[in-house]
Amino acid sequence: MEKNIEDIEKQYVDLINKAKELMKQVPDPKHSTSHMESIVKYTKEILEYEPNANKEVCIISAYWHDVGRIESEKGHAIISANMLKKEMERLNYNEGFIEKCYKAIYKHSWNEIPDTLEGKIIRDADKIDFIGINRWKNCINSNCKFNKILDLLPTLRNSILELDVSRKIYDREVAYLIKYLHNIIFKIED
Repeated sequence: MEKNIEDIEKQYVDLINKAKELMKQVPDPKHSTSHMESIVKYTKEILEYEPNANKEVCIISAYWHDVGRIESEKGHAIISANMLKKEMERLNYNEGFIEKCYKAIYKHSWNEIPDTLEGKIIRDADKIDFIGINRWKNCINSNCKFNKILDLLPTLRNSILELDVSRKIYDREVAYLIKYLHNIIFKIED
């Protein structure tokens, strides 16, 4: 019987809590614990439409995908994958399972194409968050620059996202973002 997401999060609570601890140390407000939580949320939503995906691999990987940013932004995907691998080895997880989690994370950056369905889910969830309202709120509150995000928006939906369900989520989220930005610009209270 396939596990539900709640059971998966209970089973891997030690791994998940370790990822949360590490993410608190990431100095980039665009990649805060809020970003991690958004990726987990989008991953869970995508999983509803991708029955062939390994849910356990996806959930663990969603939490761990950016922990390597505590060491470096450049190459953080490989660093994150290696950090997860090391932690899973320390906790005596099965080698095959460790490898699946590694492969779900190590190619989630913009210019990479993941090798596995789980990797595509993590990468899509990560990229959808570029239009997530929480990310924009954090950036606005932290006075982040939006140049990179704005440059990527025209190609994000059709050229970057791999899965059809990801494009549907993008369409919904971009509508929320437009409304949010409209309200900020015109100082409209929700």
